[in-house]
Amino acid sequence: MAVSLNDFISVKLKRYSRESPWERLRVPYRNKKQKKWASVHNNEAQLHSANKRNDNCLIQRSSTWRLGDMITLVIKDIPVTWLSNEGGKLYNLWEPLHDYGTIEFMKINEPLNGQTSTTAIVQFAPPPKVPFWEPNGKINVKGVDLAVQIDITAHRSHISRQVFSKNSFRSDQLVKIPLSSFKLGQVYDERIVPLFGVDCGITVTESNLLVYFNFKKLCVLFDASFDKQIETFRLDFDFHSIIGDVGTDYYDDHISLVFRFRFSPLIFRKSKNATESRVQTFWTASHLWRRHYDILPFNVSPTTASPIELLNCHNAPIGRCNVLVLSFSIRDESDKDDIAFLLHNLEKFNLKSQLDKVVFHLVPDYKHRCSLINDKEIEEEIAYLLQACLSKNLLSEIDLPIILANLKKLSKERAKKFLRLILTSKTALINPSELDFTKSFVFYDLSSASSIHIKKLYVTPTTLRIVEDSLEAGNRVIRNFKDFANRFMRVQITDEYYKQKIRGGSDGFRNEKLYSRIQQLLTYGIKVGNQIYEFLAFGNSQLREHGAYFFASGSDLNAKQIREWMGDFSEINSVSKYAARMGQCFSTTKEINRFCVDISLQDDIVRNNHCFTDGVGMASLSVIRRLSLEVKNHDMFPSAFQFRMGGYKGVLSLAPPTKLEYHQGNLVFPRRSQDKFKSFHSTLEVIKISRFSNAHLNMQLITLLEGLGVEKTVFLELTRSQLSKMNESINSKQKSILMLRDNVDEYHSTLIIADFIQAGFLERDDAFTENLLNLYYEWVLRLIKEKQKVSVPKGAYLLGVADETGTLKGHYDDAVLSVPEIFIQITDTSTSFGSYSTGKLKTRVIVGLCIVARNPSLHPGDVRVCKAVRCDELMHLKNVIVFPTTGDRSIPAMCSGGDLDGDEYTVIWDQRLLPKIVNYPPLLESSPKKSIDFLEGKPLIDSVKEFFVNYIKYDSLGLISNAWKAWAHDHDNNPEGIFGNVCLELAEMHSKAVDFAKSGVACKMQAKYHPKRYPDFMQKTKTRSFRSETAVGKIFRYAARFQRESGRPATYNPIMNTVYDPCMKLPRFKTEYLNVAEEVKKHYDNDLRSIMARFDISTEYEVYTAFILFKDDLAKTVNEYGLREEVSFQFDLLKKKYTQEYLEKCALSNQSAFDSSEYEERINSAVAATYDVTYDQRVKSVGNGTTEVLISFPYLFSSRLCQLSRKAMLTANNF
Repeated sequence: MAVSLNDFISVKLKRYSRESPWERLRVPYRNKKQKKWASVHNNEAQLHSANKRNDNCLIQRSSTWRLGDMITLVIKDIPVTWLSNEGGKLYNLWEPLHDYGTIEFMKINEPLNGQTSTTAIVQFAPPPKVPFWEPNGKINVKGVDLAVQIDITAHRSHISRQVFSKNSFRSDQLVKIPLSSFKLGQVYDERIVPLFGVDCGITVTESNLLVYFNFKKLCVLFDASFDKQIETFRLDFDFHSIIGDVGTDYYDDHISLVFRFRFSPLIFRKSKNATESRVQTFWTASHLWRRHYDILPFNVSPTTASPIELLNCHNAPIGRCNVLVLSFSIRDESDKDDIAFLLHNLEKFNLKSQLDKVVFHLVPDYKHRCSLINDKEIEEEIAYLLQACLSKNLLSEIDLPIILANLKKLSKERAKKFLRLILTSKTALINPSELDFTKSFVFYDLSSASSIHIKKLYVTPTTLRIVEDSLEAGNRVIRNFKDFANRFMRVQITDEYYKQKIRGGSDGFRNEKLYSRIQQLLTYGIKVGNQIYEFLAFGNSQLREHGAYFFASGSDLNAKQIREWMGDFSEINSVSKYAARMGQCFSTTKEINRFCVDISLQDDIVRNNHCFTDGVGMASLSVIRRLSLEVKNHDMFPSAFQFRMGGYKGVLSLAPPTKLEYHQGNLVFPRRSQDKFKSFHSTLEVIKISRFSNAHLNMQLITLLEGLGVEKTVFLELTRSQLSKMNESINSKQKSILMLRDNVDEYHSTLIIADFIQAGFLERDDAFTENLLNLYYEWVLRLIKEKQKVSVPKGAYLLGVADETGTLKGHYDDAVLSVPEIFIQITDTSTSFGSYSTGKLKTRVIVGLCIVARNPSLHPGDVRVCKAVRCDELMHLKNVIVFPTTGDRSIPAMCSGGDLDGDEYTVIWDQRLLPKIVNYPPLLESSPKKSIDFLEGKPLIDSVKEFFVNYIKYDSLGLISNAWKAWAHDHDNNPEGIFGNVCLELAEMHSKAVDFAKSGVACKMQAKYHPKRYPDFMQKTKTRSFRSETAVGKIFRYAARFQRESGRPATYNPIMNTVYDPCMKLPRFKTEYLNVAEEVKKHYDNDLRSIMARFDISTEYEVYTAFILFKDDLAKTVNEYGLREEVSFQFDLLKKKYTQEYLEKCALSNQSAFDSSEYEERINSAVAATYDVTYDQRVKSVGNGTTEVLISFPYLFSSRLCQLSRKAMLTANNF
């Protein structure tokens, strides 16, 4: 039961309203504070007057510096030689001054031209114990006399800050309270098992709680003693990781607070030496904190020569904890007020307090129980599933004795089903009884020839997060070694919140211990059960997400043999290219089985050292036709597809029909630029096909276009138009359809929703369709607000190919106004209602001036103006953008270094968005690309492992991108915007950082490029934020206001109504399939819940559409594109699997068993049966008052449902 703070803080304070504890806390101190500081300000004024002849803002000698919580000193006469590479820089000041107190901040200023000395700023918090600069206001450092003065301007702001109690400090942004003890542990049957903290394995000499409200995190700061050596550690907990209410337990002399959390805290150890200040001109106390993955002293290395495990008895078990207990001593009333203030401010972040009795449950043999996980009698698959349950806290290692004993009594299949059911559930099974293992249960084993189950695991700094088998379409390696599929594992290295990468770049030196853990992982592997998985290789996309494949080697097959099978890489002398070529074999592809093609290698079109066909070749019509059948394309025949075949990679487009010799059989014509390594593998594999999707502006593109002369009102008009159409479509069927068809997403989810509406589902109050539409509205609103992703109706997002006919005019350097030609023929979805489900699509050719760009674009020259023309020789190409092969330079290469091996381009023909500055000179490579050589005397794979660690360590792509955003909009510090030197240099650095995965050469961003402040749309801390008056800033604020005022639903009710759709009554064979539908739906629901749990997605609608809503705290840090792609891919596999399985179980997979009319009616009856089963479950759920039922199963058959609806409406209209 929820209680008031006053119920447990004190009776005396009950007369105050809980809603205004600030007033209650402030009043008793107000007069005291004002009186206390009045004399200080008077003295300060006198001193200032006395010293104004020397310096209007500095005090030479004063006692006021002792009164504040911080002091700022200005150090003068610093020799400029200190700023040289070997000069020591800020370390020269830190070394002698840190003994006087805690230095919070240091900055050394760049000297003006011709000056032989400079100044520095040093802040102490709290002020130093002694005035080391007295009596003459000087200090001697390295034989140099330096003048020291107090900055009164900075000092005044700190001596007025409010300190409310003698034991702690509080403000609106920070609370610091001393702790009597703290414990981390595991919730076990409503009790807490302490695993780490005071009296739990370490000696703590002092501990404090720090809560940073502006950063939404709480920190436990403590000193630990190791053989008389004191080390300072910090544990950081983000607010978004905290689950439920804050538990409170009140005793006579202390109060305990209980925080349950989802993810392990970040561990930091405080360094005793600021060595990095030797190379820095800007330094803060935060630089002393080093990330760690264990609680160990500085001189002890935690890395061991053993595999990483989930239950490691050697490390502090912080990764196994999910609850934090903080205890505070209550000495007087001010201590109670500290806790009241803390809890009240936490409520502002929806962290409410509630009475919660703290009961500890000691487990003295905890480490012994953990060691039982290596029981060799447990079969490997069962051990993997068991550890997956443990890693998600659905089972506890405390119960391992009883769990293992009962699993051994079950058959292998029954044990696997038992553990898989636990994985799909949301409720932990704690302290299980023997009865729990004997209950009847079923679980469907999902498998097919086209998909494979692969183990997946996240490695965080403190733990492992093991995922139940991930459904994969497969790749070349796994398909070839499918008999060993259960020994492959996908591993991704993340921070504690497993969707966020470990930060590299400027944070690299602070994460050295984390990199040593990664090195341990790559060297010694991962142990799950009794199998050790060792590093195998990684693909390019995996590398960018810090992931790789591992394999459990055995006497029958090992990782080295697999790598040898992939191909001959002996001619590659660059580590990064060697790794990338191996990665080609791990691209997710669909194999075109039993289809042999003839290869005819073609020369590239090269001119002026520029390749116009880099990554693109041709294919005959018969190949395209077979491909379309294999991928079951709902649109027209694709004009191009991204592929892998042996050592070839890139794109193949449909060969010109006028060249008849290119169509004499199953022919492919790869180019030499597509031949990457030698391989005997010759099967054609498809990654993706060319498809139409709408164009969108984003923050970067809007920034560039505005800088190039496009009026900001144009962007606001597009934003208002999109949001206005959304509002107008709420009550209009036709407007909803138009809006959805004008904004086709990359997965065509909007077209499916439009077809549902066109078929009448929305008019009949279909809950699923209503929720899809509500989700789409909210998703679009968030994208506009957070990423300024604005739809452009007159635009498209298309795969790039080359003009094989040589007809289009290219770019010429010597032209006065070089506007090259392109060809675009796209699907016209706006004039084809119901076309997506019927397959009847029309096309149209775009004519006129366009802008072409590739994501990401940061340089003004990345946006190219081209002229779209009608070209009869290219009419066979649809839903692609065709670039010329004539001219002096390749257009894709000028679009932020693009090529044609699978890159997609944004093309916009809205004339309002044409820039005034046309085709600004593109970014050219300033130096030839370098490469990293192999390590001498070591196996080649060791060099690949080292490169993998270095990539994570120096991956600064996001850091550079954010810096560019800030500088491009900060016109006070960078008046020239995108044309300023800082933005142009950042754009060049970004290009190099993008190439890091291929070149192996890291791009390190220097401190001078760090932004001075951030525009409001980046939603950084308010202290360093400014209101951006650019188009991006205006869009951000307009979308935020629209979101507040629109009244659109922010959540989605899975059971909006229980109205039965009368269109589902017609099929006459429906009752024959109800039992099958119920059985298959049960299995489908289990696997859908598994996907939702794996990706931490709240609703099935988000999985169905890939319109994923991230929590506000995570939206800026998660790789949205990659996650949406993975979710869409997983759901697509699930959809194909269950539609196929259902029809097979209904005996409808073979059409020849029935005449055509009966077959159609039976198919429709089977689909209607899925609707009836789902409807009955939904009605029952409403009756029980629950919302756990999933309702998406019938909507897997979207085209059939639409046909049923149209048929029913037609029948009704005839009567």
